[in-house]
Amino acid sequence: MIDPNENEANGESFDELQKSSMTVVSITGGIGSGKTAVAQIARDLGFTVISSDDKAKELMASDPEVMSELVDEFGTETYLSNGKLNSAFLAEIVFSDDENAAKSLAKLNSIVHPRVIQSMINETARYEEQGEKLLFVESALVFEAELEDGFDYIIVVDASEDISIERVMKRSGLTSEQVQRRIDEQIPRSEKKAHADFVISNNGSVDDLKKSATMIINIISQIA
Repeated sequence: MIDPNENEANGESFDELQKSSMTVVSITGGIGSGKTAVAQIARDLGFTVISSDDKAKELMASDPEVMSELVDEFGTETYLSNGKLNSAFLAEIVFSDDENAAKSLAKLNSIVHPRVIQSMINETARYEEQGEKLLFVESALVFEAELEDGFDYIIVVDASEDISIERVMKRSGLTSEQVQRRIDEQIPRSEKKAHADFVISNNGSVDDLKKSATMIINIISQIA
């Protein structure tokens, strides 16, 4: 359940969401860890999954207020001439080695995160009304945004730094230095694992991940 509480990191309140009988589980992990793959495994097993990361991308691409604030903060180059988000431009600002990058990232998060959290609250409430008993939420920044107390269980998907960097480079075309800067902005793997209810190690094959994730998801479904 997402308990009513105040999140000081982003100024967003959970007061409007009441305690419920629905179990809400976070799937999180660092960049390149495989959390999205685990979320898809949960979907394939028939469970409902919300992706807060997808919602963030959706808001930046289509919400007029968010788009306006991003342009005011980062300039007109934030969006391409066809109206699409200029992700490469924005990433270069917030993940550069410039001394102002951390401030820029914090500003970006302050614009996007409260709306993502509100969307998560709304979707959670809607699924509860529909009688859903178990809900998974995929999110990269559960600990960074101090949202961990809002979940009944937290699954941390973990992979070694070298493997994570290799995966992200392969799928995105980023350099190892660029990926490393993104990793450096996240809470260390050791801290995430220390606060997890379940840890899925993802240093092996896709089949290995599927077996581990399926076992843990089924355990949670039995105790939920």
